[in-house]
Amino acid sequence: MFNINDQTKPLMSLLLFCMTLTFSSLSAATNIKDVVHEEVTIWSQGVRLAADIYKPKGLTATQKLPGILLVPGWGGSKENLKKNYGPHFAELGFIVLAFDYKSWGQSDGPIVPTDSLPHSEEAAKLDINVTHIRKVVEPFSMLADVRAALYYLGGEPQVMPNNLGIWGTSLGAGLAMVMAASDDRIKVLVDQMGPVNYVHNLREMPIAMARKIETLTARGILPPYPDATMAKNPALKGYPNWAAMKRFNPMHYVDQLNVPTLIIDAENETLFDRSQNGVLLHKSIKGRLETKYIAYPGGHYDLYKGDNQKAAFKETAVWLVKYLKP
Repeated sequence: MFNINDQTKPLMSLLLFCMTLTFSSLSAATNIKDVVHEEVTIWSQGVRLAADIYKPKGLTATQKLPGILLVPGWGGSKENLKKNYGPHFAELGFIVLAFDYKSWGQSDGPIVPTDSLPHSEEAAKLDINVTHIRKVVEPFSMLADVRAALYYLGGEPQVMPNNLGIWGTSLGAGLAMVMAASDDRIKVLVDQMGPVNYVHNLREMPIAMARKIETLTARGILPPYPDATMAKNPALKGYPNWAAMKRFNPMHYVDQLNVPTLIIDAENETLFDRSQNGVLLHKSIKGRLETKYIAYPGGHYDLYKGDNQKAAFKETAVWLVKYLKP
């Protein structure tokens, strides 16, 4: 395992020792009995998002705990986070929120009328035919969902609104980084396999091509949302808005990032060059922020299963407990 650690503090060892029994039970558990699960609805840009909240059982009405927002990756969902993440973080003493992006999972998607709408000065109910948009990968829309989810979590009565953590995986890690750099209620960031440098990752896509796509979309020549007629990566789910992704770059926010940041990568990452993403982020904040970089053996999807997932969870839990526990 490749490990860059800027802090060799006794507290880390102490925390790991104190939580050993908890972690050993988590690794074998499939049903957490000491956690309460609730399904909730979040509104983002006028669209309903499906979300799950996990809380330790037995909380009193006046008791408050730190909150953690889980941000899924490309094609991920709150269901993917149910088994190995959400309830397990809650059992450590956090209130945890996981959600589906708009047009993914159990969330609604945008709707596009198939015909022109009648003019109206005020809001009006209409009986019209629409297309329900699904599985769009558009980072700015997704970032709006992350922001809405963060505000929902901060408004939860038993959450300490100024003591929040954010964990993101894959595409979601870049979104989490932007939010951590933009909202001072967030006190800690975990970036798991995050593509954070789209200038490098999409360097082969000319800016002129991106502008052409957005021009044709604005003029109605291309569909208003990407669909099956558009180019996509066969290894990834859904329909990406490549032009929007060309404009999106979390590394533009690196100087605004001011929270302890744990960066976890896969040694054999094939979806992007980790030396220009996670490693670059680590080097950019090293010496200015508390940070730790770890790369586990295997590829991108190996971190979601087996020993790698368990080891990454342990590192993440120690990091979150260290910086969020009051």
